[in-house]
Amino acid sequence: MNHRTKMGIALGIAVSAGLTSFLLALLLLALAGFLIVWGKEPKRTEEFVGGLPFGNYLLKAMAQLDSIISSREN
Repeated sequence: MNHRTKMGIALGIAVSAGLTSFLLALLLLALAGFLIVWGKEPKRTEEFVGGLPFGNYLLKAMAQLDSIISSREN
């Protein structure tokens, strides 16, 4: 498993374990699902995100998130 998938699974478990705020839990679970999908199918996910409105900005944010997650793994 790569670092994005691991982070997504960890985030999903953490949210499931401590459902304190419904809206926050939904947002974090959505992020966990996104990280899992991104970890499993990075090219297709990035192509999909690139096709969305403001896709270029989202891809830049994803690159920054990836560098943050990758630096924590090492």
